[in-house]
Amino acid sequence: MSTPTIIIELPEALRPLADGQSSVEVTAATVAEALDALGQIHPQARLRILTRGGELRPHVHLFVRATDIRAEQGLATALHDGDTLLVVPSVAGG
Repeated sequence: MSTPTIIIELPEALRPLADGQSSVEVTAATVAEALDALGQIHPQARLRILTRGGELRPHVHLFVRATDIRAEQGLATALHDGDTLLVVPSVAGG
């Protein structure tokens, strides 16, 4: 079985750290692997999503198949071919 090809959709704030790209295609079986693959291409974008210790930053939400990965297996959430990993930063306002 081959490793799934997925798309990571980046928010506007991270696009300057990814050569202006709104999405990046990677092959990965889990969310953690997808973010590692992103880090190989755009290391600064990965650092805005994960801490240096590899934990998801509290102000960042990741969605796969319309579900927050925190409601699934976190970074170990499995990916399927054609999935989109949506990166959504928390927004504060008042």
